[in-house]
Amino acid sequence: MSVITAHTAPATLSPAPRSLGARFRRFARRNPTMLLGGAILIFFVAIAIFAPLLAGDPMLKAPTRRLLPPSAQFWFGTDHLGQDVFARTVYGARVSLIVGLSVATISISAGLLIGLMAGYYRWIETPVMRLMDGLMAIPAILLAIALVALNQGSIGIVIAAIAIPELPRVVRLVRSIVLSVRELPFVEAVIACGARTPRILLLHIMPSTIAPLIVQATYICASAILVEASLSFLGAGVPPETPSWGNMIASSRLYLARAPWTIFCPAIALALVVLAVNLLGDGLRDKLDPRISRRM
Repeated sequence: MSVITAHTAPATLSPAPRSLGARFRRFARRNPTMLLGGAILIFFVAIAIFAPLLAGDPMLKAPTRRLLPPSAQFWFGTDHLGQDVFARTVYGARVSLIVGLSVATISISAGLLIGLMAGYYRWIETPVMRLMDGLMAIPAILLAIALVALNQGSIGIVIAAIAIPELPRVVRLVRSIVLSVRELPFVEAVIACGARTPRILLLHIMPSTIAPLIVQATYICASAILVEASLSFLGAGVPPETPSWGNMIASSRLYLARAPWTIFCPAIALALVVLAVNLLGDGLRDKLDPRISRRM
């Protein structure tokens, strides 16, 4: 009788799970621009939310302390009306972030809906795209000036004036994606199975547009912040008494030689926010693009 000896195979050891710190370092090494942009943006969002706890009254005027240089009492100095530049800079972050996020949300949401319809239904494609071409010919600054002339200046008017010219770019992006995706075999198979059109658009076509729209939203947000500052500088944005970075730069431009901090502080904050949003957009593009992700 032959004796069969069973040899037990050595147990395979599963790799030890990475610690949270190791995973964060790996993410930071692979996505430095996204991490830097996100950190700067989170910082400004935090100071905008907690502005009442961090700064004093941005509307308080004290002519006796006008054009004071930065000090321990006034970190960013005071302007020509005696207002605290630090408080106005902190509260100005609220206006810029509200405008940027609102414009990005409105243009992406409306552009996604219109682009899906224009790309899937051929009978509405031509009139919708010709309308979008007409909207692209309207400069945001001229539209804002016209709206402010007809109505009183407010944040809502500024958001509408910036969102309308941004809408055609989103519609054209979504339409191009829908035109390429709807010809793929899996979509044709779903159509052949008798699936309803809303289900096809929401479950099978729209997911292909999410990654490009996320990247586009960051660029729209940065552009909206810059346009809002430009409109406020020209007097066609939010009311002059509202603390915004564009209003601060416009009201202090005559005092640049005597009190440069009144312009440099809001200008640096504006540049940092726009830089952070652009860095975040570049990082998201590198992360969401499969061709770039493979090389990384």
